[in-house]
Amino acid sequence: METLSVKKCIRVKLPEAFELPRKFGVSWGCLTQGAFRGIDAVIAEGGRKGIHFRYVLPYDTIAKRYMAEYGQRERREGYGISPTLADALYELAAKYEVEVVIEKTRYKTYYYAVVDGVRIEGSLCYRENLRGCISEVLRRVREQREWEESLRRQRIRKEVLNTVAEWYFRCFGETPADPLKVAKRLEEYHALCQMRSAAKREFGVAPTERALRGAFWWDGEWGGRALSCFVTEREAVCNWGNTKWKFLVMTTTDGVYIKPESPLYQEWIKVAHSDGDS
Repeated sequence: METLSVKKCIRVKLPEAFELPRKFGVSWGCLTQGAFRGIDAVIAEGGRKGIHFRYVLPYDTIAKRYMAEYGQRERREGYGISPTLADALYELAAKYEVEVVIEKTRYKTYYYAVVDGVRIEGSLCYRENLRGCISEVLRRVREQREWEESLRRQRIRKEVLNTVAEWYFRCFGETPADPLKVAKRLEEYHALCQMRSAAKREFGVAPTERALRGAFWWDGEWGGRALSCFVTEREAVCNWGNTKWKFLVMTTTDGVYIKPESPLYQEWIKVAHSDGDS
């Protein structure tokens, strides 16, 4: 059975340009064979006050030097993490989750920080003072959070409106022209949906939403027998004993009248007064 051996850490000093690890007492890393995409690299890790950093720096073991050139701590603008940003990150780590990241590709090295999940480019704060840098970092974190919250609200709004549209389609058999209007007046539409379900169940009709808004039930008498009707703007469907009858509807200034769709019956039956009371 093969025994796994633990590789010994070969210490290699970090370039002076990386002043942030030095704030935490880290000035060296472990040389690891083929650690970075098959290339030998020095890996330095550390953390304190909420900051966790991990540097992976490609290293030439033959020439005994880093494969990239790193300047002194007073680096020129546009290179690495600015000294002021490093100080700001150190201060922010007391209250925020801070991580420093260095990513090196074949052609370029990327330096940045992550503050409470928000990426902060390492080139920030080359010309600002410490207080101004801290304010700028917090402003970017706040704006990112507001943007994410706005996206979250938009996503929830879209999901709600899609759900409302699906419910409307299941109830009325058509797509709503304005799902937001339905959502704002959901109680009203729910009552219409229940009315439509009852009309379909009792009278076998499925009126549209528009027809339902002026519809009502009426119970009365016709031909000496009880008559139960579902009255809309254009048509009334009535249960008369064991049969269903369709009635014409006429709306006048003094109320609503219905009459059987048959030339044998000419009498109009008043089913609602002008004030809407049936």
